[in-house]
Amino acid sequence: MCDDGTHMGFPRLIGRAGATVVVGGIAVGACLAALAPGVARLAAGSRYEGRVGHRLSVLDEPTRIYDRNGDLLDTIGLIDRRPVRLAAVPQVLVDAVVATEDRTFYDNPGVDAAAMVRALLTNVEAGELEQGGSTITQQLVKNRMFRKPRRDLGRKAREVALALRLTREWSKDRILEEYLNTVYFGRNAYGVRAAAERFFGKDLADLELAEAALLAGVIANPSRYDPFLYPAAARRRRATVLGRMVRAGSITPTEARRAGTAPLPTVAPEPELRSDGYYVNWVKELLLADRRLGDTPQARYRRVFRGGLRVETAFDPRLSLLAQSAVSEVLPDGRFTAAMAVLDPRTGEVPAIVAGPGFERSQVNLATMPGTATNPGGRQPGSTFKPVTLAAALENGYSPNDTVDGTSPCTVTLRGYGTGRTQNAEGGGGGVRTIRSATVGSVNCAYFRLGAALRPSTVVEMAHRLGVRRDVADVLVTSIGSASGVSPLEMATVYGTFAAEGIRHDPVFIRRVVDRDGTVLVRNGTAGVRAIDVEVARTVTDVLRGVITSGTGTRARLPGRDAAGKTGTTDNKANAWFAGYTPQLVAAVWMGDPAAYTPMRNVGRFGAVYGGTYPAMIWQRFMAAALEGAPVLRFTPPDPRRWPSARYVSPERGRVRGWSTTAAPEGAPPPTTVAPPPTAGPPAPAPPITGGPARPVPGGPPRPARGPW
Repeated sequence: MCDDGTHMGFPRLIGRAGATVVVGGIAVGACLAALAPGVARLAAGSRYEGRVGHRLSVLDEPTRIYDRNGDLLDTIGLIDRRPVRLAAVPQVLVDAVVATEDRTFYDNPGVDAAAMVRALLTNVEAGELEQGGSTITQQLVKNRMFRKPRRDLGRKAREVALALRLTREWSKDRILEEYLNTVYFGRNAYGVRAAAERFFGKDLADLELAEAALLAGVIANPSRYDPFLYPAAARRRRATVLGRMVRAGSITPTEARRAGTAPLPTVAPEPELRSDGYYVNWVKELLLADRRLGDTPQARYRRVFRGGLRVETAFDPRLSLLAQSAVSEVLPDGRFTAAMAVLDPRTGEVPAIVAGPGFERSQVNLATMPGTATNPGGRQPGSTFKPVTLAAALENGYSPNDTVDGTSPCTVTLRGYGTGRTQNAEGGGGGVRTIRSATVGSVNCAYFRLGAALRPSTVVEMAHRLGVRRDVADVLVTSIGSASGVSPLEMATVYGTFAAEGIRHDPVFIRRVVDRDGTVLVRNGTAGVRAIDVEVARTVTDVLRGVITSGTGTRARLPGRDAAGKTGTTDNKANAWFAGYTPQLVAAVWMGDPAAYTPMRNVGRFGAVYGGTYPAMIWQRFMAAALEGAPVLRFTPPDPRRWPSARYVSPERGRVRGWSTTAAPEGAPPPTTVAPPPTAGPPAPAPPITGGPARPVPGGPPRPARGPW
């Protein structure tokens, strides 16, 4: 007997090996005895008749969102999976996976009995379950045909039977392709393409040997071999994979040594797929509300987050960048922010929104200002609402040359509405003046009296027809925009209706939604709806051009181009707006404190903020850049012969005779009597322009609205 104890250890070693063989043999024998009849029964059982491949579950995939150019904008979903063809997988990754997970893959019938025996012996030796012995085909069956993970002989028998049958149905390449797109790598990465991008931030085709070996090693236990949490374990596992690749002959020992010294990735990917912008987030909300994608919220949720949809949007990267730049460059530093909605009046498509100070800081979308069951949302539009009142007046037989008293302060009492009071604000001057002049100068008291003459309910109905979707209060101050909240998107829709000569196109963020099999599930965009008469729209535009050329919105001028718009400022200067349009493009800008109704005083170089200051400047900066190089289009002028002869507007009586053709001098009192009708005069004017309920334009009815928009 030697002093070093060698002979003492040898019997123990023999005893341990013998025990392993005995226990392992018993386990293997028991396993095979149990599996043999089970496989035979399952192979013949009616439950497994038919083609196995047809019963593999459909892979969950995230939804991919594309911009108007067809470029990927973002991905939303619960898991990150991006299936690829086997031809797109680099050979080095194929070699690594096969060498590690199923070295006899190309030769076995779907099951490797020897590997199962080796796994049993290894597990007995280790005293725990270290190896499963499953082939790639068995793993595919397990992942795609069984919902709940389970480790027992019955489940293993089923996997064996189905793997044998699947191998007879499918080629090895197809099985491997499905496996590589199915397997989980950790960090929410399903499939090799997502793993390459999430672990290394690179395309699958660019993977190198060290990276391929790391990914192949992770498959066995994504948590234990997570390189971001357990780098030492990940290195050891990578070395194991490289060794197996050397034994398989796919790489040389030198290549393995070099790859074994490569650094591990250090920047961990985000655990979830989250939209990182307001536009994509709003698209997500629209998808979840669209009944064409499912009858229940649960069905829509699953389809959007797991259904692998292709969503084609109207998002324009260039216009989005210009809009954000205009806000950033013009808006002064401080607590106040600005939001913008951009719309194509010819289609309703929304190519850009600026919805707040940054999605990562504030996820409240100030461009759409979504409401809740208890809070309708939105912010008072102030005088940007006056064109709605103007359109209602023109449709009801008023003329832009009608005169109205703008003296401030003003009090109106109307049956059914009580008494209301207001005063002039941003525009200033009062006195009796034409409706056109009152619009250009944004005279509150003139519009307060005009709204009373029309009755507020008429203005409310017009607002909804033009594109305001949320409730509008039927009160006296509605005519001057001081009653209800709206969003920049709604105001862009209203002004887009004017720009499109009376045809309303509801906002379109999503052009199409296509299922993974190519079926078009959603197609948006219609010929539009005739909301107001073309002459009403042209007259509104004609009046609003004056706001920019000589009124409160002169900072929005676009030299060489036709533009129309309106400023707006609410009580206490808590909201400031500018909404305007050209024939090609509409934009509505809001400025304020998103968290409160904070007065905007002592802000930047203007001090007090009005719609004609920063909002108008933001609009001008954006429009000038957005339209650079675009054709110069002109508005079609209205036909003045369609306007009725001018009258004086009384808040109690409507249009009355007297003070008929020209505005009285500024500051002159309103008439106290109604003049008798003239005995003679010019020929009767053409019938007044009229409107009525919204109606489709020729070409068929529009698709019913779906979702919030």
